[in-house]
Amino acid sequence: MGNLPFEEIKRKILVKKEGTTDEKYGLSPGKRDIKTLINYGVVVINKPAGPTSHQVSAYVKNIFGIKQAGHGGTLE
Repeated sequence: MGNLPFEEIKRKILVKKEGTTDEKYGLSPGKRDIKTLINYGVVVINKPAGPTSHQVSAYVKNIFGIKQAGHGGTLE
């Protein structure tokens, strides 16, 4: 199976400033367990035409096995 057009674009990561996290205030993202990332994270989805934003939120809840998920708007 071939790549999608957006997967062919070579991208580079731009780092404006490196930082550290004082562990008395929390963990750096690389040290967080998957449950914490899922419960408190943001999933960015490039929604294709077809399903509504509400339907995609329902898919996310089913895939991750979580009770709450929502969307921040739509550009349809």
